[in-house]
Amino acid sequence: MDKLLTNYPRSEIGTKAKPIAYESHISLCMNALSADDQPTELPIVLFVDDDAGNRQAFQAAFRHHMRILLAGDLHEAWIHLATTKVHVVIADQRMPRTSGSELLTLVKERYPSIRRMLVTAYADLEAIIDAVNNGGVTKYFAKPWVSSQLVQAVQEAYTEQKAEDERTALTERLVQANKQLEFALRQRLLS
Repeated sequence: MDKLLTNYPRSEIGTKAKPIAYESHISLCMNALSADDQPTELPIVLFVDDDAGNRQAFQAAFRHHMRILLAGDLHEAWIHLATTKVHVVIADQRMPRTSGSELLTLVKERYPSIRRMLVTAYADLEAIIDAVNNGGVTKYFAKPWVSSQLVQAVQEAYTEQKAEDERTALTERLVQANKQLEFALRQRLLS
């Protein structure tokens, strides 16, 4: 990265013109791109499955549609959730120690704004009901998943969460503006 590009105009060959730093050159090129050429922000999805093959398959299938974090168990999921703003958690139902529905219930308690989805290869109706009722799961997918449906569900959840975040921020700004107006009114009444 510390390499320098020696891009000299032909007229300056032999002079003591300074070379352009690689990082500066890249920065200039990136700034030249219009806002329309910039990639759109991708949702951040935490996929939790004890099977490494399933995690690898998920990463390969969806890496172009979302930023993916992978976890093999509840402990790894907590690390990601504590260090990264996650928009959606997708958990496999059948995992040792903590089932997907239990994990999603815990996520709901600690991070209620995160959208939660369940994936399972089994027709376990009781687990699905538990996940919906206790874990606040918004979507359920059977394995093997249909990629287009999963991408659409994640995009919808991401759009909902962004709208909710915007409403929360707007409400906070309104509360602050109201406090300032009340303060100004009290000052005016006292003077």
